[in-house]
Amino acid sequence: MNCFNNPKSKKKIKVFLSTNLNRLVLILVCIAVLFPIVWMASASISKGSSLFSSSIFPEKITLENYVNLFRKTKFLKWLRNSTVVTLMGSLLALMETTTMAYAFSRFKFKGKKNGLMFLILLQMLPATVTIVALYKIAVFIQLQNTFLGLILIYAGTTIPFNAWLMRGYFDSIPYEIEESAYLDGASHWQAFTKIAFPLCLPMIVVVFLFNIISFYNDYYLASIVLSGNNMYTVALGMRFFTQPYAENWAMFAAASALACLPIVIIFYALQKYLVQGLTKGAMKG
Repeated sequence: MNCFNNPKSKKKIKVFLSTNLNRLVLILVCIAVLFPIVWMASASISKGSSLFSSSIFPEKITLENYVNLFRKTKFLKWLRNSTVVTLMGSLLALMETTTMAYAFSRFKFKGKKNGLMFLILLQMLPATVTIVALYKIAVFIQLQNTFLGLILIYAGTTIPFNAWLMRGYFDSIPYEIEESAYLDGASHWQAFTKIAFPLCLPMIVVVFLFNIISFYNDYYLASIVLSGNNMYTVALGMRFFTQPYAENWAMFAAASALACLPIVIIFYALQKYLVQGLTKGAMKG
């Protein structure tokens, strides 16, 4: 009883309970997040076509779903299409975003403030509102059912959000560094490419990573531009595993597991830049 009356003991008990309660909550959250992933991995190596089985861990492991995925579908072609569209769209979007953000951060011009507000308004619009307009534009410029049309749409739709991120990071870089370059005879383009661009590499990686994840997982925009089995991306191709009266959830799980690997690898390879870019850009953005 004396230990409960002791202030030091009370503090130790309070810290002990608080720490373990926090750990318990984190463990439960991790279980909730990892459970669908474990379920998907289990279904991909289980026999049959159902997503549900008697146990989350299969009694007999089989790679039949992965073999059939490559044998009966065009998964590799879908993956190649997604890679081409995602990388090209991300690079084009990054080029547009960095140059625009640098102009808003460093230059003074008429309509600068209104332009920034316009970017915010564009970001507030949901993507579904612009689907009809984007489809009409793709048909008008005769880029429907082409990778180039989808790449241009991807590059344009990500400008508002990414431009705000990049502008905040450019603002955190001291302008005096570029002024010294101007005194040595450097042009605006040289100051941008040789000084500002290398210094904002962490945020560039963040924007590039956001674009890759967004474009790779996109379904709606790709569905209005692309048609035909040979033109499908991974997201479009996987929908045919769950058609009415022809569901194959086990093969769908196998495709999902393989489709996640590129994003996981890229994310873990660039995660250190992700932390640096978001923290420093948030300080002054």
